[in-house]
Amino acid sequence: MGYPNPNDMRLQFSHIFFSLGVLFAVPGGISAQESWSLGACIEYAKEHNLDIQKGRNGLLLAEVDEQQSELAFLPSLNLNGGYYWNFGLTIDPISNTRQPGSRRTLGTTASSNWVLLNGGRNLYQLQQARMNSMASLYQLQELSNNVFLNIASAYLQILVNEQLLEVALGQLEASTQSLKRTEILFENGALSKDNYLQSVAQVSSDQGNVTSAQNAAVLSKLMLYQMLQLEEDFESFQVVTPEVDLTASAMSGYHSEGLVEDAVGKQPGVKLADANVDRAKYGVKLAQSGRYPSLSFSAQLNSNYVQGLPYFTDYVSLTTYTLVENPLTGSIEQVPSTINVPDPASAEKYTITNQLQDNWNQFLGVGVQIPIFNAGQTHSAVQRAKIQLDNATIDALQTEVNVRQTMERAYLDAKGALALYEASQASAQASELALGNAQLNFDTGVISAFDLSLSKNQYLAAKSREIQSKFDYLFKVKVLEFYLFNQITL
Repeated sequence: MGYPNPNDMRLQFSHIFFSLGVLFAVPGGISAQESWSLGACIEYAKEHNLDIQKGRNGLLLAEVDEQQSELAFLPSLNLNGGYYWNFGLTIDPISNTRQPGSRRTLGTTASSNWVLLNGGRNLYQLQQARMNSMASLYQLQELSNNVFLNIASAYLQILVNEQLLEVALGQLEASTQSLKRTEILFENGALSKDNYLQSVAQVSSDQGNVTSAQNAAVLSKLMLYQMLQLEEDFESFQVVTPEVDLTASAMSGYHSEGLVEDAVGKQPGVKLADANVDRAKYGVKLAQSGRYPSLSFSAQLNSNYVQGLPYFTDYVSLTTYTLVENPLTGSIEQVPSTINVPDPASAEKYTITNQLQDNWNQFLGVGVQIPIFNAGQTHSAVQRAKIQLDNATIDALQTEVNVRQTMERAYLDAKGALALYEASQASAQASELALGNAQLNFDTGVISAFDLSLSKNQYLAAKSREIQSKFDYLFKVKVLEFYLFNQITL
C-alpha cells in the first residue's frame, strides 16, 4: 500500500495532534499491556519525539533573542572596582606626585550608557526578533505535522496488514477444511489423486501466505514502535483496531474555491513564508539605519582610596618671605606672605570610608556619531538585505503555489482512491460469490482442485486489493479533511 509521503507535503495544519487524535481515538490511558490508539500515539510523540523537542528548543532560543531585543532599549549599568598593591616609586592618585615606597590603593567606578537615537536600529531589531519567534513557531508546527502524519501513515499500514493477515488466515482455514473433505473423498475412491494433491498444495500455499502476512504485520508494527521510540517491550505493543464508517467520508464541497482559499492561509508553511518576508523587510530597515547618526548619553561616578594617606583636622599659619627687587630703587626687599599648613599634631588616620566619600568624581556626557564613509559596508548591507527580501517574497509566492497544487492533488488523490475502492469492493464481492460457486462445484465433482485453487487465489487477490484501497482512501480523505478543516471527524 502506498500512502503519500508526508515529507513531500508542504501543506500541514498547526494542531494535528488534536485533529488526528479524533481519528480512531479511544478512551482511557495507555499502559504496557493496553492497546495504543492513534490519538495516544500522537500524544506520546508530541512529548517524546526528539525532533519535536529540538524544535521546541529552537522556539525557546528565538524567544530569548526577542527578550534581549526588548531590553536593548534600556540603559546599561556597570560597576567596576579594584584593589592594588604598588611597590617602589609610585604616583599618589590623590596628590598626583611621585612618592617612594609601597602603598595599597582602591578604585571604584559606576558607569552607565544609554543609546537615545540610532536610526531606529533597536526598534527594527526587536521587530525582526519577533518575526524570528513567529517563524520558529511555524517551523515547530510544520515539523510536528510531518511527524504526526508519518505516525498516522504507519498506524494505518498496521491496520492494513492485520486485515490482510485475517484474510490469509481465513483462506488457510477454508483450504484446511477443503483438504479434509478431499482426503475423505480420495480415500473412498471418489476423487483422483491429482485433485487430492492439488488440495495439499493449496494448503501449503495458503500457509506461506499466512507467514508472509504475519511478517508484514510484525514489520509494520515494528516501524511504528521504533518511530515512537517506546521503552516498553515490543511483544506487548498492540494498536487499537477502530470501527471505520466510510460512508461518513464524503467529499461534497471539498473542492470549493472559498474553502481552498481559507485553508491555504492557515497552513504553517504559508505562515512561515509570510513571516520570513516580514523579517526580511525589517532586515532592510535595519541595514538602512546604519546611514543615520546615533546619539548616546553617558554618566560615570568614581572614587578612590590610598593607604597611609594622613588626614589633618587642624592647620597652622606660617609666614614666609619672598625676596623681590624694588624696581625704583633697585634694592632687594623681603615681601611677607602667610600660608596655612597642616598641623602634624592633629594628624588622624584617613579611613577608607572617609577617602571614598571625599574623593567622589561625577561625569555626564552626550555623544554623537555621524557616519560619513565606512568603505561601502552600509551600502552593501542594504543591497544584500533587499536581495534577501526579494528572495523571501519569491519563496512566499512559490510556497502558496505549492500549497494550492498539493491541495488539488490531495483532492484528486482522494477522489481517485474512492473510485478505486468502490471498484475493488465490487470485484471482491464478485470474487467471493465465484469462490462459493467454485467450492460447490468442487464438492460435487464438477471442477478440479486446480480450478478451485485458481478461484481462491483470485478471491484472495481481490480481497487484498479491497482492503488496501479501503485504507488508502480512508487515509487520503482524512488528510484532505485535515488540510481543509484542521480537524478529522468520523
